[in-house]
Amino acid sequence: MENFNLNLRSRNKNDLYYDALESLDGTKAGAKTALKFLNEALKMDPESVQTYIGFISAYEELGDTGKRAECTKKSFELTKKKFPKWPDEMPWGVLENREYMRAIQFMAEDFEELGEKDKAVELYRLLLIMNPGDNQGVRYVLAGLYAGISGYEINSVFDKGNEKQNWDKLEELVKIQNKKHKFWKPPNGNNF
Repeated sequence: MENFNLNLRSRNKNDLYYDALESLDGTKAGAKTALKFLNEALKMDPESVQTYIGFISAYEELGDTGKRAECTKKSFELTKKKFPKWPDEMPWGVLENREYMRAIQFMAEDFEELGEKDKAVELYRLLLIMNPGDNQGVRYVLAGLYAGISGYEINSVFDKGNEKQNWDKLEELVKIQNKKHKFWKPPNGNNF
């Protein structure tokens, strides 16, 4: 609790968000500390998409799927409020875009979990159109969805690729599924 009070001195919602993320260490205690930071940030700005993104991660660690889903829905609603019409571009390199891109991806993941594949595909494709460089790895998740592979399995393959610094399995999956479904045009013009 002492550490929590020290970190509140900044009274800045962004600092509180990052303090919350640093608290997430795979334990329930860490997740509960993160929730304290996020609740303080929410008091400062009740419509902060970034804060809801933090809540999603904290509730994920706590295993509270109901609250996680509520926060996902809220972050997506706030994103749609910010962008009544989706922009043509939303590059990941612009830090201010990331909270909105994460909200869209989390909503797509929830649609996928609920068996609403068409809605998930629509949002994943939207992200690839707005950010063709795909710094989020959406192309891998979408290729997996088309191939009948869960997002969790794709993440596991991605983690193994990170360990070996070799993502050939994922790239091959994208290549095969992109030929069938034409969902991504890489920015360098390489259409596989």
